[in-house]
Amino acid sequence: MRAATVAAGALACAATAMAAAALASGGGGEAKRAAVSAPARDGKAVWVANGCGSCHTFAPANAHAPIGPDLAATLKGMPASYIRDSIVAPSKAAAPGFGVGVMPEDYAARIPPAELDALVEFIRAGVSD
Repeated sequence: MRAATVAAGALACAATAMAAAALASGGGGEAKRAAVSAPARDGKAVWVANGCGSCHTFAPANAHAPIGPDLAATLKGMPASYIRDSIVAPSKAAAPGFGVGVMPEDYAARIPPAELDALVEFIRAGVSD
């Protein structure tokens, strides 16, 4: 019974995250969605599901939070490997003006590899505009 309850809760959370991502994307029909790559769309869902916008400012996600750095400013021109390291090992390369130890260090364990790839692609696409 407990496993079924946990599974139902996980499904409800996933559905909520997907709905939030759909609302955050602003709609716009298939033509607008086709212009954004599938990994970037999926990456935005990963962004929402992990609460990245509660700390970071990032215009492509319509996020305006003052705790962490503005990703468009601090990650512009950085390769995907640097962006990935910034997520999974944030103390390794903290943005100037931001201390280490604020961002959780366990995203490598929390985010499955395919979702992490999608998140990195979403951020990379947003900082290369």
